[in-house]
Amino acid sequence: MQFWEKSYSGSVSLFQPLLLLKKAKRSSLFCFFLGSTALASAQQIADNQCDNQPGVGSGGMRITDPVGCIPQTVKVANNQIGSTKSRYIYDYKGGNPNNSQVYKTDTVTSFTYTKPGLYIIMQLSESAFGQPLRSCQRVTIQDPIPPTFRVLPCENGKVTLTISNHDLTQYEEYVIEWGDGNVAIINRLNLSAQYQYKDLSPKQISVQGRHSVSKCGGKSARTVSLEIGTQSAVLSKLEVLDANTAELTISNPNLFDLELYRQDGAGQFQTTGKVLKNADEKTKVAIDTTKLFCYKLKPRDSCIASLESNVLCVSYLIATPDISHNTIAVEPYRYPSEITKMRVFRNNSPWWTPNFTDLFREDNQAECGKKTCYRLQLETRNGTVLSNTVCIDPPPALCVTLTNVYVPDAFTPNGDGVNDFFEVKGEATSEIQVLIYDRWGTPVFQNSINVRHWNGTVNGHPAPSGAYFYRISVTDKIGRNFVKRGSFALLR
Repeated sequence: MQFWEKSYSGSVSLFQPLLLLKKAKRSSLFCFFLGSTALASAQQIADNQCDNQPGVGSGGMRITDPVGCIPQTVKVANNQIGSTKSRYIYDYKGGNPNNSQVYKTDTVTSFTYTKPGLYIIMQLSESAFGQPLRSCQRVTIQDPIPPTFRVLPCENGKVTLTISNHDLTQYEEYVIEWGDGNVAIINRLNLSAQYQYKDLSPKQISVQGRHSVSKCGGKSARTVSLEIGTQSAVLSKLEVLDANTAELTISNPNLFDLELYRQDGAGQFQTTGKVLKNADEKTKVAIDTTKLFCYKLKPRDSCIASLESNVLCVSYLIATPDISHNTIAVEPYRYPSEITKMRVFRNNSPWWTPNFTDLFREDNQAECGKKTCYRLQLETRNGTVLSNTVCIDPPPALCVTLTNVYVPDAFTPNGDGVNDFFEVKGEATSEIQVLIYDRWGTPVFQNSINVRHWNGTVNGHPAPSGAYFYRISVTDKIGRNFVKRGSFALLR
């Protein structure tokens, strides 16, 4: 097909495809370009003044490389004997070409197109007698979008490759380099190919799309492992978003078609009907706080059906407020042998590391006027589970003013008989419990029936000067319990 090689001459007309047909071989390549030319001719532009204008003759030009991928540089040359003053419009869209406010003519004989599309180049020239001449030709600029593809490996080195973005690229054919020296070509009518490798070492497979005529197109490559035993998809995260919704994060490096399954309690896994294909993907699922749902992924292709993903289950945290503290409870996980670590976060900071024999804890460190939020994080062998976030108001006892209880803000245990003891005083009918601890949280004093105040010593030795902290629990005469926290200074 030599008429396609490098240059085209003449004007666009309805007879040009017929002339080309007489010269061309009967092939799919020619049929495609003929279809493209017909399509371009069918796309009419308003007020097309390329041909048959009063007082205007037909010029002639030759175009080099009128079909190609961006960035595509075309070259034009005057092909009309005796004509002069050749000027060019490289994107003629209709109307008067001599309108300087719309078109800028150029004597430069090359132009680079950077966007795909169908363009008209118009040549303006004059005959030896001064008659204006015009000639138009079409240029096809194609988009070299890299193809994307999925590779499904089966046992014994057999793979199936499928083009996954043909709707976007629209290439006529794809050239596959299998990574072992062999090449295959598939076309738009069959977007899959199978191949049998002789060994199971990783292979770098590349696919290049090719447009007809120009033979240009984008290329992409990726390394594929043929050891299917290590290629299972992974549920890397299950996060509870609210009472009705959770989000799954999925790692699917080999782009398998995966079907999502759900287990309700100890029942059987049932398909959700949801199919996932991307390498890294997130999907939301409906949950129920009264049920423990578990999830896993299964490949849809029978040759890798055994490559199921890990299982992740929803987990919930229960926080119950009391009058003086919050009680936090962790529900047992559906598959405890999968758990490698459990942590409860308190206001986004690690607070407690539960275990399977310690699933309850009291929190007496809340502050009046501030909510406390809790969340459980479970680490499994292959993924992470984040429970619901529970935020509760502070215990009521923290927000009650103890007007009948006096707590000093400093004392001086120096033996001068003045303010030598730290002593909390309240109503005679009140029961007061006092716990004092240093700045590292180590208890240094707790009152009792026999010892009501602190003399500033620890194990018989004077405690150092500085700030100390207290927790005071007061039970009033009607049985209500109140808690007060604060600090004071020991001065010597």
